[in-house]
Amino acid sequence: MRAMDLQTIAKVTGAKILSQKETNFAGIGTDTRAQLQGQLFIALKGEAFDAHNFLEKAVESGAAALMVHEENAQTEKLKDKVTILLVPDTLKSLQKLGNWARHESSARIVGITGSNGKTTTKEFTAALVGSAMDVHYNKGSFNNHWGVPFTLLQLPPKKDVAIIEMGMNHAGEITELVHIAEPDVVVCTMVGRAHMEFFGTIEKVAEAKEEIYEAAGDQTVRIYNLDNTQTHNMYVKAREKFPKARILTFSSEDPRADVHLMISSMNMSEISIKGSIGGEAGTARVQVFGAQNLTNLMAAASVGLAVGMTPAQVWAGLPACKTNWGRNQLVHLKSGAQMIFDAYNANPDSMKALIDNMKLLTVPGRKVGVFGQMRELGSASANLHEELGTWVGQAGFDKVYFIGDDAAAFAKGLNSTGYKNLALIEKDYKDSSGQDLAGFLKTGDIAVVKASRGTKLERFVFPCEPLDFAEKQ
Repeated sequence: MRAMDLQTIAKVTGAKILSQKETNFAGIGTDTRAQLQGQLFIALKGEAFDAHNFLEKAVESGAAALMVHEENAQTEKLKDKVTILLVPDTLKSLQKLGNWARHESSARIVGITGSNGKTTTKEFTAALVGSAMDVHYNKGSFNNHWGVPFTLLQLPPKKDVAIIEMGMNHAGEITELVHIAEPDVVVCTMVGRAHMEFFGTIEKVAEAKEEIYEAAGDQTVRIYNLDNTQTHNMYVKAREKFPKARILTFSSEDPRADVHLMISSMNMSEISIKGSIGGEAGTARVQVFGAQNLTNLMAAASVGLAVGMTPAQVWAGLPACKTNWGRNQLVHLKSGAQMIFDAYNANPDSMKALIDNMKLLTVPGRKVGVFGQMRELGSASANLHEELGTWVGQAGFDKVYFIGDDAAAFAKGLNSTGYKNLALIEKDYKDSSGQDLAGFLKTGDIAVVKASRGTKLERFVFPCEPLDFAEKQ
């Protein structure tokens, strides 16, 4: 975390100094559960919490200063102990400090968004670019209106590249994040049917995602996916709208793209790719599962070119790409079966991609599908889960599990295909469900596990005695 002094903080945020004890701080914190020794604690307020109620706890955790947007009994009590700053809005002040930190670093800033693949693309990009340059990136999914400025505040002054994931579920949020980070390079991996509860149509989702290009500066390098209908449309508009900008493209279908990659073979543990990067032909083997990761790899390769890597460096960096917890994660089980655990996030398009991968995969044993509720689909949820059931019923699974509120809709879709194999479909998870899966899987079997994070499908994993899997930290 970047060290800061009181006068800089006050100047950047316009804060009124209510009390002054310490004037130099080891960094900035927002969580009283974390170690705050010597830090400025910013009291954020959300829909379900208000850190102004925990100021004494922050001081007990070591905070040397407090930033608040309202005075209360705790601030009055703590004035003699710590420095206290008053601002109109603590969140806006955090964002101003994040933008300040962005300009204090020499790093080129990369902004990444997308309906599917943005976190994986961020991780791939960090690994690929990190093979040749000094990289900083946001850990986990620190991709919102407080996570992005917090990541920027952790950015050391001397880094080559900073990779910032940008998430959203409402219009205008990406614009806000772009204004905070002021990226030098931007990419939208793809647009799909995510956050339909808030947008209603995929066209509205696309408009919100396009903000990453619309809000960026004229000199920002813009990277476009030519294989996705929505992002291809953005590219067509961009050629006229941003005449001063450098534009890069990637595609598995169009060999004229700056990054053109294809899958030559795929198995449970890796994909082999071939194609051209910046006009240089090559091949690479990457230890990830699933054809959908080709888009993420092409996006990462394009960012590599955008920040100054040579085509040869990009090719050499591709094998460094790996997936993280809950994202096409290969898990080995005590029974000798294997599992693809992809339950960190889910929407209809990512579900379809994973099911298509399973249809292509040749396995020595049986295929098992473990699926769960997809969140944020709004009024379309039942129909989309029925559609999911149809896809699953046509995929050749030997046994199917489903857990979630739309269990009935999923079952309707599954039964409509004439599916006759085993199925366990329930609204709520039961311990017996996980035990049933554990008893069913044998050596050579493959189980795929996918749902939105809130469904907590890792509960299916632990009864199966995984050899290389742990709880999400």
